[in-house]
Parts: sequence; C-alpha cells; structure tokens
Amino acid sequence: MKKRYLQLLLSASGAGTAWMGRNEYQQYKALLDPDRIDRTGRLGAMLATKDFTPDQVGYGVYPSIRLIHLIFGNIGEQKIGEIFNDPEMQQLLKELGTHENHQNVGDREQKYWQSKWEEENHLGRKLMAGLGAAFDGNSRAFIQKSAAELREKLS
Repeated sequence: MKKRYLQLLLSASGAGTAWMGRNEYQQYKALLDPDRIDRTGRLGAMLATKDFTPDQVGYGVYPSIRLIHLIFGNIGEQKIGEIFNDPEMQQLLKELGTHENHQNVGDREQKYWQSKWEEENHLGRKLMAGLGAAFDGNSRAFIQKSAAELREKLS
C-alpha cells in the first residue's frame, strides 16, 4: 500500500512540475517576444507590470502575477490583462510603493474579479473569479509589498 501511495504522490508531483514548467516556459517566451502576446490575458498583465523600479507599486505586482500564472497558467484568466494595461492602472503602478498605493491597485483588481464573479456562468471561470475576489485590497497590498521586498533582496 505504501509503495502505491508513494508512486501516486511522485507522479502527481511530476505532473505539477511539468505544468509549472510549461507555464514558466510561456513566461520566458512572452518576455522574449512580447509583441506576440495577447495583452488581455494573464501574460499580458505580466508584461504590463514588468518595467517598474523597486520604489514603485508595479515592482511588487509583477512577481505576484508571475506566481499566479506559474500556478494557474491561463486557467480562469478572463481578461485580467485589460486592467493592468489600462492607462489609469499604469499610473497607479508608477506610484510610490506604499501600503496605501498597493491597496489602491489591489482594490481595483478585486473589483474586477467581483464583477467577473457576478457575470460569469461557466463554473471553472466563476470559481477562479471567486478566488480572485476573495483577496481584498489590503491582503493584496501585503502580498505585493512582501513580493517587492523579496524581489529587491534577491536582485
């Protein structure tokens, strides 16, 4: 029994590794050739947040979006890239990376996911929208600021 459980666990782990490897490769290709990427999707959101400096909100948003894409790929992405490519959002991403400014960005993103939750009929996309809507602006601010600090320490 233990042997079968271990085999199942290892095969599931391999599937997860393959899935995340595929998603990482998509990110790599998007960064190499951004003109071929649909700007309305999750990879488009990633590209919209990649060029910010350590003192700006976008610097912490970028690794957060990359991590979400690494885990979920394109599943349930809806048109999240539209939010991050919006000129108003681009201005917010340039703001100083304070908790309040991160929360403003997080509030806008949560509002987007709440609207998708309300209008979506497809079960899978509705569940992903619900997951996005579950994180409020304050939670997102904490995650994004932490991601910015970690990114700065690692660079």
